[in-house]
Amino acid sequence: EALGAAEAEFQKMAEDYPDWVGSYITSLYTEYETAKPRAPDMRLPNFHRANQLAHELKGQGGTFGYPLITTFGKSLYDLTVGACGTSDNHLEILKAHIDAMQAVVKGRVKGEGGALGAELAKSLEAAIGKYSAASAAAQPAPG
Repeated sequence: EALGAAEAEFQKMAEDYPDWVGSYITSLYTEYETAKPRAPDMRLPNFHRANQLAHELKGQGGTFGYPLITTFGKSLYDLTVGACGTSDNHLEILKAHIDAMQAVVKGRVKGEGGALGAELAKSLEAAIGKYSAASAAAQPAPG
């Protein structure tokens, strides 16, 4: 009986997951908006807070049937860990992660998401590639 009650509670949490995970995504967006007008060398606290939120997201998504949130959360976590980059291009990569997770939640894209999930993952990879390449090109040559 206790197991059945626990399972029912878990199912309720899984159904509500898109609603309550939205607060994490809103917080990520706040970090993005707060960091945007700042000079790159003043953005590190925003990226570190985004890292903490990403840590939560990467741990939760798969548990509640949203593995794309876990995938995107892990990618964002890796982007924002430690002495991460804080350039305008890094900020755009942060925004691309937020947009991808928002699309998953709004569309209630469960599992791998089929064609839509593949398209979201492809779009995020393209944004990461675009802004990473632009960021690398903007770096001064060593020497």
